[in-house]
Amino acid sequence: MDHENKDQVSKSSELFLSVLIAVVTALMMSSSMGPAIVKPLLLDGSLISNGRFAFVYDAYETIEDDGVTSVVGIGSSILMAGMNGTCMQEESEIEDAGFYNMAMSGGKPYSEMVQIPALIDAKPDVVMLEVGPNSLYGWDENSSFYDVVMEYNEFRFQLMSMGMSSNHLGTWYDVLDDVDQQWVDSDHLGRTDAWSEYTRDAIEEFLRREIDDLTGALDADSYSYVPPVGSHEWDYYLSEPNWRTSKFDPMSPIQIREYLDEKMPSKSQQDVYLPRPNGTQNHKALDYMIHELLNASIEVVLVGIPHHPWVNEYLEPGQLDGMNSTYDKYTSLDGVTPLQMYWEEWPSEAYSDRNHLDAEGRGIFCKRVTPIIDAILNGSDPLSVVINSEVYEIPVEAGPNIESCVGSGLEFVEDSGIVSIEAEDYTHCLNGLWQAMDSQWEFDSEISGYNGEGYVVANPDVKVRMDDTTDGPRLGYNITFSNSGNYTIWLRMSAPNGGSDSVHVGLNGLPITYGYGASTRTGDVWTWQNSSCSVCSDKLQLEVYVPSQGQHQLHIWMREDGVRIDSIILTNIVGFEPENV
Repeated sequence: MDHENKDQVSKSSELFLSVLIAVVTALMMSSSMGPAIVKPLLLDGSLISNGRFAFVYDAYETIEDDGVTSVVGIGSSILMAGMNGTCMQEESEIEDAGFYNMAMSGGKPYSEMVQIPALIDAKPDVVMLEVGPNSLYGWDENSSFYDVVMEYNEFRFQLMSMGMSSNHLGTWYDVLDDVDQQWVDSDHLGRTDAWSEYTRDAIEEFLRREIDDLTGALDADSYSYVPPVGSHEWDYYLSEPNWRTSKFDPMSPIQIREYLDEKMPSKSQQDVYLPRPNGTQNHKALDYMIHELLNASIEVVLVGIPHHPWVNEYLEPGQLDGMNSTYDKYTSLDGVTPLQMYWEEWPSEAYSDRNHLDAEGRGIFCKRVTPIIDAILNGSDPLSVVINSEVYEIPVEAGPNIESCVGSGLEFVEDSGIVSIEAEDYTHCLNGLWQAMDSQWEFDSEISGYNGEGYVVANPDVKVRMDDTTDGPRLGYNITFSNSGNYTIWLRMSAPNGGSDSVHVGLNGLPITYGYGASTRTGDVWTWQNSSCSVCSDKLQLEVYVPSQGQHQLHIWMREDGVRIDSIILTNIVGFEPENV
């Protein structure tokens, strides 16, 4: 081919490409073709970091069209990782019920409230709202992560408003901060302009696929990939999204501990572990969501999901009180079921990292939550559902001699404001870690005067002291409470000497006795104690807050080896004193 012909071919190719771009651009700029071409590229991850951010309104149309009894979960990646809608559908007693996982990475009440009008249009029967420590923070210009939050808000509100219809504009707009209202396209013209912002990238991706046979789409099993709307994969995805690979699966318990030791000291001081009791953008949004759903006659379940069982060791006592008080605010509302599982201790094997569940954890969530949902749908009292203790097993991987640490499996029940326990009847246990790795609780009856059949003692007595840690061997007692609120703890203890006289005590893995520990008098005399220190002038009463009705776990950790425990009483009766025997 001569030089002149080559130039003609080149000019023809350039002309064809220019015409093609012009045609495609015209199509993309139209009100109908823009979304039709751009949206699939949003969903498959070609144009944005996570296609899930763009799937909301199409998902609600599908849910509405399904016309079955439906349950929808909204929240962050924590709920997304925990909820397997397919499992819940199989576990449910409700025929043909649909369970839809609408949670997403970075989600919080403030960003997710925008979808409430569309959600109400979908007519679900029950909505699960995730409420954890990561849901209840606030921000202003002085916040260390202010820029990150504002960038996320801008992206989400712009993308969400692109996909909504005019009737999806609601009073949520008035809840937004003034700075965030600007990102909402409230009319047809604004939404058309928003679609056009993705036009150039969409054209380039479209031509890449047509001419170069290349694609920017993610793999179909990628965490950020969403299948085409209306496909078989789409229907499956709404119940069972793609989940991340577990980070903890290949780690040993020691490696997990080392990982948490590295990450949690700084993470524990960030806002995701500093929930406030009220007044934040997230609290205002949560209040809006709850009341809008209730006004639409939709049942609401507030779901708290536990983090890895060791996470709370890095938090200060009372650090999550803001979360507890938020739950308390809504417990009296008709149509609201508080399902606060954060304080439950699920096995280490149930987690993919510090706060996300893996496949085993999703199985626990499925069996734990589905009976509650069924009770709501059947019109019975969800708080009366008996928790099956076999749903989850208490972790036992922490000690080297774990085969010798076997609990009774017994469950204890509050009766008229009192829970009475013989210490040797512990439900579950753990041996010690680190310098306490040879320590364990053992049954004994050598010291007379005990109640029941005997008592437990932290052996061997070789002057090991754990100070303010929960690395000492642990006793656990599963207790079903009929009332939430404050409970005083009484311990009947004895000690051979001042170096063997203290334990730590707490509820749901969170100790309340850092500082002195709960100690007793020495001299092999059995004494009832209800304070953090028997001889200190600044001693504090042993009192725990039970956040909700149902099952919780009382924990006792060895602080000093050699200490003995005979009996335990928890009570909410003011002025109660146990009888000394």
